[in-house]
Amino acid sequence: MSEYTSTREGFQRAMKWSLTGPPEEAKLYAEGTATPTFYQVMNGQRIEYDDYVKGITEWRAKISAYEPMVDEFLRDGDQLAARMTGTIKVDGIETVFESFMFAKIDKESGRMVSLIERSVWGPAGAQPEHGVN
Repeated sequence: MSEYTSTREGFQRAMKWSLTGPPEEAKLYAEGTATPTFYQVMNGQRIEYDDYVKGITEWRAKISAYEPMVDEFLRDGDQLAARMTGTIKVDGIETVFESFMFAKIDKESGRMVSLIERSVWGPAGAQPEHGVN
């Protein structure tokens, strides 16, 4: 079972790893945490594996600081639920975010098969501007 989906601490490491590190290593992150058929549904938009990796690569290139905190975590069989908050600095602007995540986990490898995420974010000290519909 993957260390990244079995405990809160492991998931915390995976979330930190997701957007830190060299952009060219985004695929290593995806391979370590997700199956090749993985897809993400982010705020209602489905993102297939290749576009997911591309997005991580792009985010890593423009982020100067990322501090995620997994506040709540539940793993039950092949299901994972988590709530995460934190800060991210993009193009010099600090943003705060809150995400709720629901993942299906591959029983043999422990990697994510799919991830449904609902997130809101905006400038630090203000109400969220993005993801609020």
